[in-house]
Amino acid sequence: MLKNEFKREFCNCFSCASFHLKDRNVKHIRVSDAQKVYDVYDFKEEIGHGTFGIVVLAVEKSNTKQWAVKIVHKNIAGATKLIEVNREIQILKVVDHQNIIYLSKVYESPKKLYMVLELCKAELYKIYKHSKPLSEKVTRRVIYQLADAVSYLHKNDVVHRDIKMENILIADNPKNHNDEYFIKLTDFGLSIVKEGVGIQSLMKDYCGTVLYMPPEILQMKTYSELCDVWSIGIIMYMMLYGSNPFYNQNEEILMHNICFEEPKYITEGVSEQAIQLLKCILEKDPVQRMTASQIKEHPWISEKEGQSLSRGQNIVEMMKQFRFEMNSLTDRKSRGMSIICDGLELPSLSNTKLVKAGIKRSTTKVHKDK
Repeated sequence: MLKNEFKREFCNCFSCASFHLKDRNVKHIRVSDAQKVYDVYDFKEEIGHGTFGIVVLAVEKSNTKQWAVKIVHKNIAGATKLIEVNREIQILKVVDHQNIIYLSKVYESPKKLYMVLELCKAELYKIYKHSKPLSEKVTRRVIYQLADAVSYLHKNDVVHRDIKMENILIADNPKNHNDEYFIKLTDFGLSIVKEGVGIQSLMKDYCGTVLYMPPEILQMKTYSELCDVWSIGIIMYMMLYGSNPFYNQNEEILMHNICFEEPKYITEGVSEQAIQLLKCILEKDPVQRMTASQIKEHPWISEKEGQSLSRGQNIVEMMKQFRFEMNSLTDRKSRGMSIICDGLELPSLSNTKLVKAGIKRSTTKVHKDK
């Protein structure tokens, strides 16, 4: 029963979706005996755990390379969770970006799934909790990479839908060993590959982590990939100010704040450029919200991250040019998409509390951080 339900639902999720990305030919090895996996890897200590499985440090016996192996117990996970895990596997098999977690192999036994992932050294959320608020330099470095990864996903019709600080890991940068904030975006269990174009590509599933969810999802409207951009803005605000801009222990008040209240932008210790960028990202109207690609080109990021800028162009000129481009884009979006407004501690095994949504909604469950 469970197996048939999983197959049916999983096929429904991917039968119509077409990846623009080339398959990386990641091996998916089915074994009758789990011992065959242990013959390849020497499993060390547990480095993460969740309701449905664990993440273990493993050493590949043939070359001593270290990996993080996510082990999912099929029977405990159930059909819904297995759909998420396999969705994550399918997406990680095709994505290829330096700031997205790398999937090396998948092993599958009758009882368990083994995802062999690159090993990272830290979690951004733990660094944030210990050192908040973080400097503009560190924030800029993280947000640029995150926007680059998300821009890559969106250009290939992949929407993450659960971007949050807990899903960002810190890894070694093979090109720069002095880079202390080389990030990896993880946990693609709620991700989706968009179908169709224009209005046909909009989504309506209620999912994500409440603290990072945009107004359009909380209000049960159709939404686009710009839901990911909102989440980037929440992370940026948290890093700069040391708190979530809408946080409240009461879930109903939290969701009200996200939908109807504006963040407080304190100028002390945060530059005008950073605040200007935040306002463009945390725009409640998704039609007016900045895209991931535009985040990379904003002067607060581009002037420091080595992006191409015209010679002799000063900050004032850059800001004027940027505002002109944003206004032009807004006009185009308003003309072409106004109907949308009217009608409209480790990857996925983190022990995140599941709660129902608050503002009259279906039984769909979402994550809410403690």
